Amino acid sequence: MKFAAVLVALFGAALAGPTTYFQEKFEDDLSNWVESTKKGGDAGKFVLSAGKFYGDEKKDIGIQTSQDAKFYGLSAKFDEFSNEGKTLVIQFTVKHEQNIDCGGGYAKIFDADLEQTDMHGDSPYLIMFGPDICGPGTKKVHVIFNYKGENLLVKKDIRCKDDVYTHLYTLILRPDNTYEGKINNERVGGGSPEGDWD
Repeated sequence: MKFAAVLVALFGAALAGPTTYFQEKFEDDLSNWVESTKKGGDAGKFVLSAGKFYGDEKKDIGIQTSQDAKFYGLSAKFDEFSNEGKTLVIQFTVKHEQNIDCGGGYAKIFDADLEQTDMHGDSPYLIMFGPDICGPGTKKVHVIFNYKGENLLVKKDIRCKDDVYTHLYTLILRPDNTYEGKINNERVGGGSPEGDWD
């Protein structure tokens, strides 16, 4: 299923003033990104595109999947950092241009030792956040934290947007061990990860 995925990815932590650890505007090409080769012939190819509709063709460019019914994996490295005592914000936009039946537009934050070309669905990650659609029964925003080697899904049901428009997904992790999820800057969930884990 085709869909336009991350248009702008922004990972930052805020203390006195915010520090941006990773930002991608897709202004040039995908040279900073590594595609996973794990799925071989079942892997689809990412392209840069503003999509079928946009406000500004140049400013709205992002990565887009180019083939239906394929697996996609793309990663970029950024410098290691600690958000201890700081608020961490993970934010990106997703546009599913066709009414997809099954597909994800989520981001995963991996440990620095990820072998990027071997990245796959079971690659260990630290945080997974974003929309996942699979049939009429699954239209949710995943909020998953890795804790002591185990992926723990927040059990609250946060419904994702399933239309063809661009939506801003935001995950805020605070130093007091609370989180907040937002879609289009409106709060859609939050609480304490430990109290909300499945």
